[in-house]
Amino acid sequence: FEVLIEMHKIKICFISHSSEKGGAENALIELIDILKTWGIKAYVILPSYGPLIEELKIRDVEFHVERYYWWLSGKLSLPNRLWNNILNCINIVPIAIKIKKWKCDLVYSNTLTICEGAIAAKLIGLPHILHIHEFGYEDHGLKFDLGEKFSLWILNHCSSVFIIISNAVAKKFRNYIPIDKLKVVYQSVNVPNQYINNNYDFFKNGVIKCIILGLIQEGKRQEDAIMAMSILEQAGFNTQLYIVGTGDSTYRKYLNELILEHNLKNNVIFTGFLEDPFSLMKNMDIALICSRSEGFGRVTIEAMKIGKPVIGARSGGTVELIQDGFNGFLYKPKDYNDLAQKIRFLYDNPHLAKNMGERGQEWALFQFSQLRYATDILKIIETLLPKQ
Repeated sequence: FEVLIEMHKIKICFISHSSEKGGAENALIELIDILKTWGIKAYVILPSYGPLIEELKIRDVEFHVERYYWWLSGKLSLPNRLWNNILNCINIVPIAIKIKKWKCDLVYSNTLTICEGAIAAKLIGLPHILHIHEFGYEDHGLKFDLGEKFSLWILNHCSSVFIIISNAVAKKFRNYIPIDKLKVVYQSVNVPNQYINNNYDFFKNGVIKCIILGLIQEGKRQEDAIMAMSILEQAGFNTQLYIVGTGDSTYRKYLNELILEHNLKNNVIFTGFLEDPFSLMKNMDIALICSRSEGFGRVTIEAMKIGKPVIGARSGGTVELIQDGFNGFLYKPKDYNDLAQKIRFLYDNPHLAKNMGERGQEWALFQFSQLRYATDILKIIETLLPKQ
């Protein structure tokens, strides 16, 4: 790869779906960091100004803001969806011009929610990689504005390779994309070294401390965690649930109503967005992944690397990460009674919780390393560049 990179002096233009700092955005930053160590120069186009820009400035990554919109939506009206897609068609041209000006060798779009990078790459004759981090509808309730079949036809026509975050997500798109274009690559997940240790004393003072981290939205099903806490409290256990993240205000209101209804005001803590969630996670006993269909589950790996057992819904990409009984437990989706039983079992067997955390940590540190991720991505990039 070093010879390849020197020969081509590779430049990649990344198209980000947002300027915020969520799971997919963190994955993008980590990928840029990895590729930089191999001498690959990154440029980034974003749809707005936001926190992600500060991360790019820290890394001295050149960026450009050009307004564009998602072509997947959930609650937007039909006129708004049509108008956004008309604007996208107009904005593809300046995006293509910017990529051309940067003299990039390849265009790389981050998430399925945007199409501008794929079409711009086609217009100027560059290879395009689409990194799919999500199912779309199954996890976030999002639908293609132009219909799934037609939209994926466009992406297939304009893209050289689709990097898919898990086998579960890849399975969905095999009906629309040729198998030889689909490449499943588990992303690397970075956790600061100071949080990687096995000295934690589980269930101190008889308290069960759980954490659920991610967007507050119906698809993440924070309600399962709240209801499980209610069951445990009624059984006489002392519980604390930390809900980390921001999101849908309507769903947040529903969660607050559940908390009041089940007298959990002193047991459930909303922290909002945390710049450093690891400092809180290291003091938790169990991490919960309650999503109805998680594409991958970055938080799952973060918790494992910190040495925490993880209990997740038996759905989506979660079943590829949690080996039931080895590094955590799987529970029946939406069955908060089953979730409560799994939590109680770990409380009754703290030595098992510790062993699960240790096994998960060893597995995650090996499986989700930067070296493995960089190797997989570079192999794909190599196939798209002209041979010398």
